[in-house]
Amino acid sequence: MTFRKFVQIGRVVFLNYGRFKGKLAVIVDVIDGNRALIDGPCSGVPRQPFKFSEMYLTKYLLKLQRSQRSKGVREEWEKKQITQRFAASKWQKNIEKHEVRITMTDYDRYKLGRAKQTRNKIIKDAFRRIKKKSMKAKDVRLKAKAAKKATKKKAKTEQ
Repeated sequence: MTFRKFVQIGRVVFLNYGRFKGKLAVIVDVIDGNRALIDGPCSGVPRQPFKFSEMYLTKYLLKLQRSQRSKGVREEWEKKQITQRFAASKWQKNIEKHEVRITMTDYDRYKLGRAKQTRNKIIKDAFRRIKKKSMKAKDVRLKAKAAKKATKKKAKTEQ
């Protein structure tokens, strides 16, 4: 199947526009092809219509009835531990990493660049040492193989 996440009642969404940008909410009802009614009782997002273009669908899904009240949404949210699961996700870690990079100064970027250069040099040196060992071992094997062939040819010519 091509798609894994669908617009459906109970789908947890990440809001990417407006006053509640960066918060999680749940689709409580689908209004039309462009908007949904969302509610985020645990993240501080009030029940309101929201455009699909202003939200990202997450992999989390709650079992909800159509237009369920906030109390029921909150219970299901806490039961499934959506806030903790999202906080531990790679998505949240990338968001935090992006925020750190935005606040970096020129000097911080310089230090990061130098640290990356140092790390890459260490990796390259280790790779070259391993490759050199491998090539020496290969040369030894090839020389042994060539010597074995030479002894076989010599034995055949003597017979």
